Amino acid sequence: MGWFKKRRSDDAGPIVFATRAEAEAAEAKQAAAGLEPGYGSLRNASGTYYVFRGSDTEKAKQYLRDEIDVVRELIYYVVETPNGNWGKDIDGLYLENLLPWQRNVAAADHKGDIIGVVTGAAGFVAIDNGSGDNFIVGVRCGNCEHEWEDGVRYQSFTAVRCPSCAALNSIDSRGIKYRRYGDGVVTSYDVRADGTI
Repeated sequence: MGWFKKRRSDDAGPIVFATRAEAEAAEAKQAAAGLEPGYGSLRNASGTYYVFRGSDTEKAKQYLRDEIDVVRELIYYVVETPNGNWGKDIDGLYLENLLPWQRNVAAADHKGDIIGVVTGAAGFVAIDNGSGDNFIVGVRCGNCEHEWEDGVRYQSFTAVRCPSCAALNSIDSRGIKYRRYGDGVVTSYDVRADGTI
């Protein structure tokens, strides 16, 4: 049996696949995404973590986005990649922490654009309470116009590297604002005529 197990929708923990064919299909999807076993599952007071390793950050993000469905709180799937630890929980895709080079915006060759906000309310709450240093946005490269999702600092500039042409882009998130009202978060931003924020 493979190291990845399918979860029941009514249970927070993993279950064994019903057939060997299902297990082999899941392992094939993991291999196509360049994933390999990480630490298995880790359980602590803050939740249950299913950890993988991946050599290709974009394939890892796509795998998390398309193949993992998290329906319970405090369940986290994390892929350790060369460009940070990407994860998915009940609120969606997230980047655990920005890398140190992402704060060096002066090194950027191009100005990229934000084309959409991916992070939901929980991501902004994490920034607000100090447990997160970024939120996820859709980005367009200022060099080749490739689009991808990346983590950026709130109300600041962040350096991000295009996965297509490797150009270093400066991303300005100062146009995005959020407000907390009790348990809710309201996000606001203006969209330019070219579709960027």
